[in-house]
Amino acid sequence: MTATPAKDIEAGWILESPNGGNKATRLVFGETRLRRAVPGLTIGRHPALCDLILDEESVSKRHVRISQTAEGLFVEDLNSLNGALLDNVELKPFRLTPISEGQTLTVGRVNLPFNRLSDRL
Repeated sequence: MTATPAKDIEAGWILESPNGGNKATRLVFGETRLRRAVPGLTIGRHPALCDLILDEESVSKRHVRISQTAEGLFVEDLNSLNGALLDNVELKPFRLTPISEGQTLTVGRVNLPFNRLSDRL
């Protein structure tokens, strides 16, 4: 079996924290999945309600959503109980906020640096 060359791997994003509460956290999604997800990819604790799961008690059932438009990538707080921060600035519920590579999204007590997947291969 041969390894897949890196150029054949789809571009995407990784939100990875060495410790989300007491657990390591790693959320990965490709550009195609993000583009096809309308209105976006939901991150939260409830597996039936979310696309990406964070199993941490400070995370709401449906906490935040990441979406892509012609203008770029956005994150929005879905009126979560413990709130969400982007680079330590509180997100207002249901307001699209631009997010870019290198920023840190905080969901409940979980800090998630937002990076390109290709940088982590």
